[in-house]
Amino acid sequence: MKFIDEYRQAEEVQRFAQKLRSITSRPWTLMEICGGQTHALLKFGIDELLPPGLTMVHGPGCPVCVTPLEIIDRAIAIASQPGVIFCSFGDMLRVPGSKKDLLTVKAEGGDVRMVYSP
Repeated sequence: MKFIDEYRQAEEVQRFAQKLRSITSRPWTLMEICGGQTHALLKFGIDELLPPGLTMVHGPGCPVCVTPLEIIDRAIAIASQPGVIFCSFGDMLRVPGSKKDLLTVKAEGGDVRMVYSP
């Protein structure tokens, strides 16, 4: 856990929080884009370390966070059809549908491929 432990240093966190307080000279509003960012900010108490002039706004969400279950299920149904090559960004491959995810379709023999850019 060497690489994770490097980010759990209380002194570094306090130094970063102090630096953030010192450079926040006027009100700031920052938007989190992904629900994972929001979750991490709240889970680790980072929101409590922010200076009073810094406001976090929950953003629109990344595609993984905002894609409805019915769309995921339709994608899984398409990817499960013989002769289909289904391409997706990697973060969508593990998003659970009602019964399985795209990685399961791949494991079952579907031609599901990861793309890195549009």
